[in-house]
Amino acid sequence: MVESNPVAGDAVDGSTAERSAALAFIVACQQDPATGTAFLGDDAAGIEAELEGLGQPWLRGLRVVEQDGTVIAACTVDWDPEPSMAWVHGPWGRPEQVASHGAALVAAVCDAVPAGIERFEMCGHVANGSMAALAADLGWTATEVNYAMVAPASTAARWSEPAVQREQTEQAEQAEQHTGPDAGAAPTVRLREPVRIRPAGPADVGLLEPLHTAEFGEAYATAAQLLSRHHTVVAEDSTGAVLGYAAGSLQDDGQAYVDFTAVVPEARRHGLGRRLVIGLAERLLAAGDPGMLHLTVRESRKAAHALYLSLGMRQDAALRGYRGPRVTAQHPG
Repeated sequence: MVESNPVAGDAVDGSTAERSAALAFIVACQQDPATGTAFLGDDAAGIEAELEGLGQPWLRGLRVVEQDGTVIAACTVDWDPEPSMAWVHGPWGRPEQVASHGAALVAAVCDAVPAGIERFEMCGHVANGSMAALAADLGWTATEVNYAMVAPASTAARWSEPAVQREQTEQAEQAEQHTGPDAGAAPTVRLREPVRIRPAGPADVGLLEPLHTAEFGEAYATAAQLLSRHHTVVAEDSTGAVLGYAAGSLQDDGQAYVDFTAVVPEARRHGLGRRLVIGLAERLLAAGDPGMLHLTVRESRKAAHALYLSLGMRQDAALRGYRGPRVTAQHPG
């Protein structure tokens, strides 16, 4: 299994690697934005929990490059047949090691993914230049920058208090005067009140799917999975029309994540996004005991960014994803 002084292209099976050594290497890389992946955090216990919670055993899918018995580069993968996507975790290593071995590692983990899954993604901090260079070499497409936002659970727990809501609404309105509405927002129309926020149910899948697809395209979760794997709330007007939704989850590290939020264009700028996020946060906090609440927002969504700042969230990182087809050892690019 172990290759001494590996040359470019050496990627060996890490499934029998010493678990603690492999985990320590991954944790060390995760604690530096220039060498970590955005799919995992930077806390050792949280990283281990998230690795153990992947769809497939992380150690079985692990591929490593070793030099003199020491791991110098590594990569693993998990996948989901329903959205037909796979997520590359890594490659981890110093920039020069990723430059030398990254393509071979990605090809090796892609080889472990079942045939028929052809959409692959990796994601890292914008400071991870070696990942960006590797993605370019592979011919993968860079996504828009996304900002990772975070708030203590104690802050999120106060969002539904009337006095806090009034203050935050004023702040958001002032911010929107400077940022303007998000691109694509239609002129506002009068809503058919009352609009209520309620838990989503199985019957909502057909109502959610068009909006979910329009807003997030080839997302990592389908509309059906929003109902089976996520906590999801919808905004519904007096006619029963669904105007928007928010979906999130408690992840394996115990933290709360708002994964998707969307409002139909004609109902935007009525505060529904705020109400949906607050309603979802209440459900997530009630479902567990997270210390923090996380979400990401696209750089172009200025009004949404202002909303989250007005809620007391802070920007934690700037992330960029890279998406492309399966990589093979014979044709790495």
